Amino acid sequence: MKKILILASNSFTGSHLAHHCLLNGYEVIGVSRSAQYSKVMLPYLYSNDLEENFIFHQLDLNRDMQKILDVCDQHEPELIANFAAQGEVRNSWLYPEQWYETNTMSVVRLTEELRKRDYLNKYLTASTPEVYGSTSEDLVENNKYSPSTPYAASKLAGDMHLHTLFKRYGFPVVFTRSANVYGIHQQLYRIIPRTIIFLKLGKIIELHGKGKAKRSFIHIKDVADASLKALEIGENGHTYHISPEGNEISIYSIVEMISKMMGYNFESSVQLVDQNYGQDDMYSISSSKIRSELDWSPKITLEKGIEEMIFWIEQNWEEIREMPLEYVHKK
Repeated sequence: MKKILILASNSFTGSHLAHHCLLNGYEVIGVSRSAQYSKVMLPYLYSNDLEENFIFHQLDLNRDMQKILDVCDQHEPELIANFAAQGEVRNSWLYPEQWYETNTMSVVRLTEELRKRDYLNKYLTASTPEVYGSTSEDLVENNKYSPSTPYAASKLAGDMHLHTLFKRYGFPVVFTRSANVYGIHQQLYRIIPRTIIFLKLGKIIELHGKGKAKRSFIHIKDVADASLKALEIGENGHTYHISPEGNEISIYSIVEMISKMMGYNFESSVQLVDQNYGQDDMYSISSSKIRSELDWSPKITLEKGIEEMIFWIEQNWEEIREMPLEYVHKK
């Protein structure tokens, strides 16, 4: 049985990749700093009886590096995917050193050791289009970098080190940069689940920058599929954008869409507030490369994905309504 080790297997994208790999016949070794929590938030526990091929280790990339390397050596996975990151933009301004510790220094420490392991065939790092800064057109993978936040700069610094390892040692790394990801089991403070929950609770939804910022939204199952393709057949040293192509929508419009779908009055449900400093106006990336080279394309439309999220929240409402709705920062 093929083996993959997923760092941050409890994260939104990591947990969905774990589920996708289990469905595709992999043995999955999951590593996350938090203990496994409610199956409502973990897809590989929620919908299928696949636990027999899943092994979990609660370890912190910043504090338990040697133990993580020991797990790697014990299982000798052919593939490793790293989703471990400090990823919340606003708080990266408050604690920038923590973002660099996780997103840069831990990447350096980990991969300086992994490059010596012969069993590793491919290492995927989940980067971000925020390394390009605000964009107004479909950017390809070799666009210039212009990060606007400590989060984006710390991710880019980790990426740059991986590029040096590829150039010097042929380290088998691939990079993915995805449009805004959404779907069932997403952290509840993210814009789509937060909107659905706030509407149900009758709470006012704050739209920063008056909701003018535009984003492309890609369903998490499409991202998991693209990530596995990049791991299996992606070319070492290459970056692959994952996006729905030309489907940018303002935050204002997506909240308005959800309000209409759920039968709520949009104008009375929102409050327009000032912009977050450093927040980019738009991310627009082209996914033509992964479509042509890896034969990938998204399958789930935004409307269908939102309908699925509304159903998931309704189905699990009694548990979800008791969960925290704000970002909880962990060092």
